[in-house]
Amino acid sequence: MYCKGCGEELDPRRTELGYDYCTKDSCQQLHMEPLRLARIGVNKAADQFVRADEVLPAEPGPRYTTVADDESTHGVRPARPPASRAATPRPTTITRLRAAEHGLDAKLDRSYERFCAGETTAGEMNRERNALIDEFNALVRAENIRYRSFLRRRF
Repeated sequence: MYCKGCGEELDPRRTELGYDYCTKDSCQQLHMEPLRLARIGVNKAADQFVRADEVLPAEPGPRYTTVADDESTHGVRPARPPASRAATPRPTTITRLRAAEHGLDAKLDRSYERFCAGETTAGEMNRERNALIDEFNALVRAENIRYRSFLRRRF
């Protein structure tokens, strides 16, 4: 038997294994199919890797779903059409909290500038500052983050 890529004679042991191409890099790249793996997260253990075709469906699901058991055309309705809007990645928790932190800093700066300009008193500035910080802390608590130090940059 000969290699289907370069035409050289194949090792008989390789043909016994079912290969019809040789082990040269050029033939390997042409004829070898890459193995697609899927990583499965396991609780309290290392991730497991399996072949992707064992986990993922080979073909997408049906385009139509049956409503009734009869074969009439009114018993079949089209499945929900795919979303037409472009998929925008949702910002991560740290990104949202960093943006909120920058907003808090800007609001605190404006409050202090109003105090320096004589528009508010020290007591009003303190009340406003406490309200802004409480609002930010409520946002952090809603994200299940304990400390604002989570947002500090690490060097």
